[in-house]
Amino acid sequence: MRILFLFKNENFLAPSGLCCISAVAVKEGHQTYLCEVNSHDVLKSIFSLKPEMVAYSSSTGEAKHYLRLNRLIKNNFPGIFTLMGGPHPTFYPGVITEGELDGICVGEGEGALVDLLRALGAGSSADNIPNIVTRNSQGPVVIRDLIEDLDKLPFPDYELLYKHTALGNYPLKSFIASRGCPYDCTYCFNHAWRKIYQGKGKVVRRHSVDYLIDEIKQVKQKWPLSYIKFYDDIFTYGADDWLEEFCRKYKDAVGLPFFILTRVDLLTEDTVKLLKQAGCHTISMSIESGNSGIRDNLLHRTMTDAQIIQAYHLCEKYGIYTFTNCIVGLPGVTRHNEIESLELAVKARASWAEFPIFYPYPGIELTDKAVKAGHYQPNYEQMHTSYMHRSLLNCFSQKEKDWQVNFSALAPIAVAYPRLKNFIVGQLLSLPNNVIFTFLYYLVKMRVFRKKIYVTKTTFLNSLRIFIKSLRQEFFGRQNKKG
Repeated sequence: MRILFLFKNENFLAPSGLCCISAVAVKEGHQTYLCEVNSHDVLKSIFSLKPEMVAYSSSTGEAKHYLRLNRLIKNNFPGIFTLMGGPHPTFYPGVITEGELDGICVGEGEGALVDLLRALGAGSSADNIPNIVTRNSQGPVVIRDLIEDLDKLPFPDYELLYKHTALGNYPLKSFIASRGCPYDCTYCFNHAWRKIYQGKGKVVRRHSVDYLIDEIKQVKQKWPLSYIKFYDDIFTYGADDWLEEFCRKYKDAVGLPFFILTRVDLLTEDTVKLLKQAGCHTISMSIESGNSGIRDNLLHRTMTDAQIIQAYHLCEKYGIYTFTNCIVGLPGVTRHNEIESLELAVKARASWAEFPIFYPYPGIELTDKAVKAGHYQPNYEQMHTSYMHRSLLNCFSQKEKDWQVNFSALAPIAVAYPRLKNFIVGQLLSLPNNVIFTFLYYLVKMRVFRKKIYVTKTTFLNSLRIFIKSLRQEFFGRQNKKG
């Protein structure tokens, strides 16, 4: 069968799920194609390629765009089977009733796609395939076991993206060494994921070190690569055998600076030493709130201020840059609490901090609490693609939302340049939101990113393209526009 993936390229990171799904389809003997919807005529591509299936991988903010596109496709090509996978259908299966989709995939899609393609190829019904929901499906979603041995999967089909989009020329590329997270942060989907897969196998799984390094080497041989971002929820849980093997082999086989994510309560000096020796350049550890009560009770992140500061200072001691996130606009949180987050990020001496605004995505505990409290009525058609956009909660006035948008743009500047903190807090935050704040944020961000967070090597022309595209993204995400 011919499968056409539709992809809306909004940032500089390849969607790993789409690449993984394409890889298993190709391994089964199918042909996969890509259409980037911002730069190509979708209907012309379909008319030319004549695919039997059109597929999307969608987050919640993106879903409305794909659903509109799907209606157009089904009106013009009613015989094509259209399928949506990714976070949105996984945590909001009700999307099957919208946009004239023929099917959705809930959870991991490799085995589900193989079974679906076999059924469609044989002219059989797709209504009872585990992890697949169609418009004719009855009863609760049947979920198959998790893939426990990740090394059995083929390498992600990066060529699908890197050969046909500008992503191939970008010198930073992302990889994922593991799947799953054992923590219960209320703003994240992982607790809901574990409920879906309860009794279906081990949730936290890792590729072998050799698999991961071979995957990176294949990409490095074909496309520009000078910096690696490991996008695991948690790359390391400590100085275990896997990390020791990774750090030993990575330095010799790959030898590029890299970025990881972990938690402050998992970081030890032994871990930092290993990572530094392997070439770790930046570690991201989210603070989320500078108020310990909010962290413990609202977010379920039981870590102390002292642990946070110690972990960041430990990275500083070994010359590793740091990146953090602090969520703005949590239900019931005051301006004073937001300032506490800024103060803690400054005390921790984070190299860079982002202050995204809380977005009530489906399936997460904090969204359920907001809905029960009457702070939010789910409407995913109104949800912006970027979580840097204005709050959707009705417990904040428009004036408070304006302040949050200002804080989201200006607080990172205060973390990067602590001497400006009092001026920003005392003078700028209460001013009307304007494009100047977004532009200042962007200039500071680019300076810090280039000097500290992501040190990449590329041509001047490519750097200019990246600058222009990322500037457009910032204005799109932060200004009061639909997205």
